[in-house]
Amino acid sequence: MTEPAERDLADLDKKTQRRIKAVLDRLLTYPQAIDLKKLQGSPERWRVRVGDWRVILRIDREQGVLYVLRIRHRR
Repeated sequence: MTEPAERDLADLDKKTQRRIKAVLDRLLTYPQAIDLKKLQGSPERWRVRVGDWRVILRIDREQGVLYVLRIRHRR
């Protein structure tokens, strides 16, 4: 998780933090069960919606690494 994403997560209430962490854990263990959408204009950026929040991700398929870039409100 990048530093901006860690700050975003720390600013949220505990319930929302747990929901986001649960979705990220599920994404790592069973990615087919998550509604992962590709962001337009960026070849490696994806988003996962968790309630009113969007988790912006970058997936490095060669190394098998998932980077959480930001966690932002959908407004």
